[in-house]
Amino acid sequence: MFGSQEEYKDAKKQIEKMWHSNHRGFKKSVPIMLEYLPRFDDIKNPENQAAFCSGLSLFYLTLGDDYFDELKKFTLKVLQHPHGSVREAIRKTSEWLFATLTNRIEPFMFPEDKKLSIKQKAAKIVATMQYLKFVKELEDLIDWYDDGSDEAEYISEMKPSISKSLQLYWSRLTEGSVYQKILEQSHKVPHHILVKRTEIERDLSRLLKLTRSDFGLELVKDIIFNEQGHDDLTSAIAIFDTGIAGSELENILEILSDAWNYFPHRSLGGLSPAEKVLEK
Repeated sequence: MFGSQEEYKDAKKQIEKMWHSNHRGFKKSVPIMLEYLPRFDDIKNPENQAAFCSGLSLFYLTLGDDYFDELKKFTLKVLQHPHGSVREAIRKTSEWLFATLTNRIEPFMFPEDKKLSIKQKAAKIVATMQYLKFVKELEDLIDWYDDGSDEAEYISEMKPSISKSLQLYWSRLTEGSVYQKILEQSHKVPHHILVKRTEIERDLSRLLKLTRSDFGLELVKDIIFNEQGHDDLTSAIAIFDTGIAGSELENILEILSDAWNYFPHRSLGGLSPAEKVLEK
């Protein structure tokens, strides 16, 4: 909190050493960290504030499940810090919060067909609600800081700012398949669209085999879900570009066009263009 660069680097190494050598002892001591979060504002030097946030990584990993709300509140607070180095430090640290959240929603299971326990099912429900609320709170903050002055088309092109830090973290939270599945499950998809999606998935799987592509169906769906423009449609087409021409290429373009229209897009709040048309 108040040491020199050498001192806080050494302190971080000691924390990591303790975590690796005495994990049980480390876990017993982590509640001490919660006592220090309210003291963050006592640190006046931004360099020390960034070091403090960076040093929280293993605590986030260990406490993410049981103290999610406390860590989320601290994360959202520091993401609004005026110094970019402090915002970046907490954004990187809070990757662990994202990791523990997604792990509760989709825990690693072996074998894969093993069913969730009652405890895991309950944790999944809680984590799903936490996930949606977290994303909504980030979106509210993004709207609050959006004054219309930054006209960048992509987040990466934005000037360093609180708004950019918030959007970078929002993008991280919403880019994966876990969030995509949450959105799909949180609204009722019309039956005819579900049927159409199943047909498209079958056609895409057939084309992937036909073209001997090194990629899978999930990548196609991820590209469409995370699209930021029609350049991403070109990326999807490239998956099938193995020298096929003529009528088969036309067939690929037609199926991908259907996929673009019937698969969910993050920019549409998890809806597909076909569903958005039905809202009008």
